[in-house]
Amino acid sequence: MNIKTHRPDSKNQISKAALSLFIRKGIKATTTREIAKKAGIAEGTIYRHFKSKNDIASELFLNYMTMFRGRLSEAQARSNEPRESMKEMIYAFFYFAKYEPKAYNYIMAGHYSELTKMKNNFSKPKDIFVNAIKEGIAKGDFTKMDENLGAALLIGMITRSILFFNNGFIAKEYEKIVSDVTKAALKVLSKE
Repeated sequence: MNIKTHRPDSKNQISKAALSLFIRKGIKATTTREIAKKAGIAEGTIYRHFKSKNDIASELFLNYMTMFRGRLSEAQARSNEPRESMKEMIYAFFYFAKYEPKAYNYIMAGHYSELTKMKNNFSKPKDIFVNAIKEGIAKGDFTKMDENLGAALLIGMITRSILFFNNGFIAKEYEKIVSDVTKAALKVLSKE
């Protein structure tokens, strides 16, 4: 007889299974039945931990965004010098993508649907870039610009470079890409 029982680690297994399916198929295309099957649990066990599939998606997104934001905040705090701080943040962004690929891919895949569900007072990774740019402008190290536009330019450069690298469109070593994008980003912010 093959009876699936409620295991203490079932929430973690549900989260891992959902993450894998959400990245591969998307949130909308994934069913709770598929999540349960991949997690090796009965479908009803999902509802002991989560209200719905969307609840799983939101919790995962919040957890990974918090982790990512934490890495960027730590990087920003490593220097009081705006240019050095920005370099640290760019490096942290690239290395989060490299060493936390599932978390990064989920953030990228889910940010269109999940980001809008987050409360306005929730500090997002882009807010860290905005604040760093504001600080650099105030100290006279960065050119005057709309901070949100500056953040969009930098984040766009980073995310597209990661996407192109991951899809084989850029043949350089990862470290060289990080270095080149960092130089280009600092030129965008430069007063010269």
